[in-house]
Amino acid sequence: MKNKSLLLNGSFFEDEYFKKIDKLNNLEIKSVYVFDHYQNPEIKGNPVYEIKEAINKLDKVNKNFEIGSMVLNVRKRKKDILFDDYIYPFMEIKNFNLGLGIGDERYEKQNYIFKNNIEDIISEIKSNNIYSENKINVIIGGNSKLFIDLSLDYSIGLNQWQGSLENLNKKIDVFKKSNMNISNLSYCTKNLKFSGKEFIESIEIIYVLSEKKTFKDQIDDINKYCLN
Repeated sequence: MKNKSLLLNGSFFEDEYFKKIDKLNNLEIKSVYVFDHYQNPEIKGNPVYEIKEAINKLDKVNKNFEIGSMVLNVRKRKKDILFDDYIYPFMEIKNFNLGLGIGDERYEKQNYIFKNNIEDIISEIKSNNIYSENKINVIIGGNSKLFIDLSLDYSIGLNQWQGSLENLNKKIDVFKKSNMNISNLSYCTKNLKFSGKEFIESIEIIYVLSEKKTFKDQIDDINKYCLN
C-alpha cells in the first residue's frame, strides 16, 4: 500500500511545475498536499501559492497520485465563503484528502479569526451526499484531546505536524484500542530521510518540501531513503 506523500513548498508553482509533477508521477506516492497560507511560512519574502489556485492546478494535470489540503484553516474565512469557494469545490474532486485545521499563528498572524466551529464543519461535510459518493477523506490536524476525540467520534483522519515519535505512538495505541484504521493517521516531517520503518503499522508519512533546497535534491533524497 502506498503510504508516503508530499506537502508542497510555497514557491512550488513558480517555475516549471509541469516538469516537477512529471517527476512526482514517477514516484510511488499516495498524495500531494498543499497548505493554506497567505505568506510563505518558511522564507517570508518568497512567493506562496493560494490554496484554491494550487488545488485547481493539481486537479487539471495528469497524475498518478491523489491531492489534498494540509490543512485548510476553517477559521480564516466566513463560513459561507469557506464552504462555497473552498470545501464544496474540493469535494467535487474524487478521493480528495480534505485536511482541516483551526490555525495557530505559528507561521503567520491572523488578523481576524472567524468563529467557525470545526465539529460543525465536519458534521456538515459528512452529511453531504457527495462526501460518500466521491470518497472524500477528511483529516484534522492537531494534537489536542479535542482533535483526537473528533477523529474517533467521526471516524476521520488525524494528522500530527512533526513532534515526537512517542506522541505518534500514543495516537497509534489510541486508534488500536478504538478499532480505528491505523492508516487514518498521518505524520508530517521535514526529515526527508525518515523512512518510517520504525512503524509496523501503515500510517501515512507526509514529507514537507523546503524552500531551502532544490526540488530535485529533495525528491532524490525521498526516493533514495524513503521509497525503496
